[in-house]
Amino acid sequence: MNSLPQNARTVIIGGGVIGCSIAYHLAREGRKDIVVLERSKLTSGTTWHAAGLVRRLRPSATLTKLINYSIDLYKELEVETGQGTGWTQTGSLSIATNEDRLTTLKRQVSLGRAFGLEAEIVDRKQVEELWPLLRTDDVIGAVHSPVDGRVNPSDVALALSKGARARGVQFFEETRVTGLQKKGYRISGVEVGDHVIEADEVVIACGLWSREVAQMADANMPLYACEHFYMLTKPVPEVQALGKGVHLPTLNDQDAFLYARDDVEGLLVGCFEPHAKGLPMEKLPADFSFDLLGEDWDHFMPMMENALHRIPALEKAEVRMLLNGPESFTLDSQFMMGESPEVPGLFLMGGMNSTGIALAGGAGMAMAQWIIAGEPTMELNEADIRRFGPEMNVLGALEARIPEVLGRHYDIAYPGLSMHTARGQRRSPIHSGTSAAGAKFLTRGGWERPEYYAADTVDAPLTFGEPPWREQVGREVEACRSGAAILDQSAFGKIMVQGPDATDFLNRVCAAEMKVAPGRIVYSQILNMRGGIESDITVQRHGAETYMLIVGAGEVTRDLIRLRSAKADFQVELTDVTSGYAIMGLAGAQARAVLQKASSDTLPDLNRFQFAPVEVGLARGWAGRLSYTGEDGFELYFPADMAMAAYEALVAAGAAHAGLTASGSLRIESGFRAWGHEMSPGVTPYEAGTEAFLGWNSDFTGNEALSALRNTPPKRRIVSMLFDDPDAIPIHDEPIWRNGRVVGQITSSAWSYLFNRSVALAMVEAPLDELACNDIVDGFEVEIACARYAAKASLKPAKTAFRNRT
Repeated sequence: MNSLPQNARTVIIGGGVIGCSIAYHLAREGRKDIVVLERSKLTSGTTWHAAGLVRRLRPSATLTKLINYSIDLYKELEVETGQGTGWTQTGSLSIATNEDRLTTLKRQVSLGRAFGLEAEIVDRKQVEELWPLLRTDDVIGAVHSPVDGRVNPSDVALALSKGARARGVQFFEETRVTGLQKKGYRISGVEVGDHVIEADEVVIACGLWSREVAQMADANMPLYACEHFYMLTKPVPEVQALGKGVHLPTLNDQDAFLYARDDVEGLLVGCFEPHAKGLPMEKLPADFSFDLLGEDWDHFMPMMENALHRIPALEKAEVRMLLNGPESFTLDSQFMMGESPEVPGLFLMGGMNSTGIALAGGAGMAMAQWIIAGEPTMELNEADIRRFGPEMNVLGALEARIPEVLGRHYDIAYPGLSMHTARGQRRSPIHSGTSAAGAKFLTRGGWERPEYYAADTVDAPLTFGEPPWREQVGREVEACRSGAAILDQSAFGKIMVQGPDATDFLNRVCAAEMKVAPGRIVYSQILNMRGGIESDITVQRHGAETYMLIVGAGEVTRDLIRLRSAKADFQVELTDVTSGYAIMGLAGAQARAVLQKASSDTLPDLNRFQFAPVEVGLARGWAGRLSYTGEDGFELYFPADMAMAAYEALVAAGAAHAGLTASGSLRIESGFRAWGHEMSPGVTPYEAGTEAFLGWNSDFTGNEALSALRNTPPKRRIVSMLFDDPDAIPIHDEPIWRNGRVVGQITSSAWSYLFNRSVALAMVEAPLDELACNDIVDGFEVEIACARYAAKASLKPAKTAFRNRT
């Protein structure tokens, strides 16, 4: 205890592969005075019993980039430190026993090509050559990725710790953290019994125990553990026959929930079983370290039967052990990282969802850069902890959802895929009305959001092709165009900004001019110092000192953090009022007529981006003249307790309903950008095509960076794309080819009922000169599941550019 320092710049809690990676990368970036505290020994916990599989091809650009970095790092660490990582380039083989699984695998191959990763589609005969132990009569195809491999997880952690030690990082084992200290709201120290280490920043990366340690500082880290199984056999003759030093590719049989590899002349066979077992932390003893949970053959037996079917040699193999090790998962199956929304200076990483070894290098690098820079330095939206508000850290929701997350680890990622458990956590004030109207709901950020209105198709199978609800959504789109359709937008965040400095404060935070008359709505973006887009919002001025910000669904936490960090000496109060108000879009040519019919008062004559009080039925609220669909219409705002009264009056006046699928189609046709798709912290307004909304007269954050770019053409731009072939159905991230090279990726896509084919928005880097000089440019090809489809592009919205070219 006496050897512990009195203070440190950075204290990292957790000596597994994640904590060691963060320490290594902080030190490599030049950070000094770093301390790592481990409750047991380095590599204990989840790290030591991980299977060590590293597969490059992933369903998202972020994961692929991070894992590519990890592999390169693991190759280099042994040279740097002298400590081997066990990296072995075995390749991987992912088999498919149905067409949709094969499509999923092909989509990953196509995504990989955007980053120069080549994998090959192989047939049954090639599968048998690559994995001679397999039964293949039901295999219809596979993907072989020769650049994948595996590592020894403990050796990776030890190599990272050795590299960190060489740069001055101090490691303390058998050192249990008993408390966290704060000064004001900010983290200030770590308690180890009676000893306190004062710290500028603290990082929690302690796996299973992360949620409980975070609670010591009243921080939220919504994680939950599950039991995770894999079986090890004694030597198998068919594996021994391969020869010493010869390895099989890592096998993924996702249709059977299995993965497998050779292991010490035997086999390792693991699973992500559909009915996983959650693990309350109180079931683990306090000294749980290099320990395992009890074997549960009854639970594993259905997976064993799948394994016997796929690998007949297992019938004669002798089992060495059934390993049951606990592991933590998140609500949405993506890991979490970043600065705690509740406690500045406290950084959190965890919930690696069985990808911790593959991600450790890249994620540790990204976290270290975030800590040093004070904000992410790369695209990390899907992993950003700010996607979880405190309402998501509800134990009952975690207990219900996390076993499903593990069980659906190998799900086919169909459009519209949604979890089944922990539903109904957050419901709009008009939820009962939309439910009665036949809404099929998606869950996003805990909110139940209408996807479309055809309850009879709720149980229809998901598909990569034409969905059974396409005609219904077409009717909703038509209602948004020529009728009047209600869109429940209550999940949008609402933040009140009030005080004598409200205008000056918002002119500092927002990139558009906020000094407007009361009753005006301003579209704006919130930028970082590099000029990247942190959020896009609409701002309503309600009075001399009162504004309301309407922010993206699920973005309240991240936007409040940025607002509070900019508050400084401004005399303003910031209040999250999301749950206090409902928002209903009312879109379509008949929107005003229906709204007037539902009101006993004369409607104000509003210009675009103006708002005024309205009475609708028995409710009083206000209406804004804008619509995220690109069609004529309003956004209506009502106190939550009056929302149903307003909704009922609108329905009685003839309003139809429309869901997210319809509004998404209209948004993309209209060329409206969406944060997290076309806009992100690494994208500037010039690249997004939203520079016209900048208010250059104010000293907004990012002004200096953008001023330097003002006379320089951007190197990439968002464009609208229309496909030639109605059978082309992109989803997201598909690579775009032109003249034999990848020039961009799809950012959003939808079925267009205007053109009767898919329409998309995309970020492209070429040919920008040709796009700037022509309304439409042909010659693009978009790769969807290894097939290329011709498309045309324009800097203008699709519904404007392509209307006369179809």
